[in-house]
Amino acid sequence: MGNTDIVAAPLSDANEKNTTEHSTIFDDVFRTIAQKMPQLLIPLINEVFHTSYSEEDHFEQLRNEHYEKFGTVVTDSIIRIGSHIYHLECQSTRDETMVIRMFEYDISIALEHASFAEHAVWEIEFPQSCVLYIRNHRSLPDFHEAIVKFADGQKVRYRVPVIQAKKYTVDRIFEKRLLILLPYHILRYEHFLKHNGTDSKNVQHLLDDFREINRKLEETSEKEQKSHLYMDMIVLIEEIADYIIPEDNEIRKGLGEIMGGKILKLRSEELLELGEARGEARGEARGEARGRLTGLHEAKIDAIQNMIDLGLTREQILRKYSPEEYEEAINSMSVKA
Repeated sequence: MGNTDIVAAPLSDANEKNTTEHSTIFDDVFRTIAQKMPQLLIPLINEVFHTSYSEEDHFEQLRNEHYEKFGTVVTDSIIRIGSHIYHLECQSTRDETMVIRMFEYDISIALEHASFAEHAVWEIEFPQSCVLYIRNHRSLPDFHEAIVKFADGQKVRYRVPVIQAKKYTVDRIFEKRLLILLPYHILRYEHFLKHNGTDSKNVQHLLDDFREINRKLEETSEKEQKSHLYMDMIVLIEEIADYIIPEDNEIRKGLGEIMGGKILKLRSEELLELGEARGEARGEARGEARGRLTGLHEAKIDAIQNMIDLGLTREQILRKYSPEEYEEAINSMSVKA
């Protein structure tokens, strides 16, 4: 898997008068996915550009800050797969200047990755870009378009595909593995919730949707042996739901019960920290009499063993510890048994 540690900091919506606190929450969720679950961007790329990449294919997250004369241009997520560069933007509000913003971003990306081709001619290739709209908007086009006129008379039509989260039902999301859309699914009901709707049919439909999300997500996680995927996605779903659903609306309670209660941080990371803290405390205490280095080493081994006991995967543990330390912890557990 490619580098998953690159920060993908989203840009606030340009239409300032329509920008709300919700925009920040939406951006934070997209940023979390880009940083911690970047493989979930791959099915979105497949859906928009009709590719067939596997989530196991190697990819690289590219730098998303581009420095220009008048300031820094920050994009949401830029991924390179093979020789292709993909640029993904997450947008909550409708913005008539979106195509101009995308053109500005894409020029910055293209210039950064320009190459000196044959016959002493520079080759400037634009990335394949798209805009994901997560809120319900009427009459959005299939593409954002602009005509670029050059001084020699050439005209080029610049087109950016538009994808709308509202068009994907729960079944379609899982069928196409567009799990990146799950946290935003609650926005299908935003208008209803904003007016503290109590219509029993709509309430039931909302709760049924999230029961199905919970069931399918748990099923997917078990099948792929990725318990952290289930836990991490649940917290992102709840994070947006907490901002969308009014505090005095009974739906909050019903949704909380379905999704397993409010989680304030990614559960897999919480377990990682818990196992590490327990193990290091025990290891350091035991190692004090034998020297600081011995204590620190034993603390690491104990931390890894605690993480294993808590159900964390090898992949999660290797985010913090080396393969050699992991194997030593496994062998030590076998000896104790």
